[in-house]
Amino acid sequence: MCWSATADLAAGTGIAAVGAVSVSLAARRPRDLPLAALPLLLGAHQIIEAAVWHQDG
Repeated sequence: MCWSATADLAAGTGIAAVGAVSVSLAARRPRDLPLAALPLLLGAHQIIEAAVWHQDG
């Protein structure tokens, strides 16, 4: 995203929440878990990016 630490943190939190819901819904079908977990990875990336922004600025 690269706008600001606040934007990255907000986006990461929202995306991770969607990922958590996706994983919980896909738990009934283990085959779908890898795809459902992708938003969790993106959310973690955004939160890490926010931490990098915070350290640099």
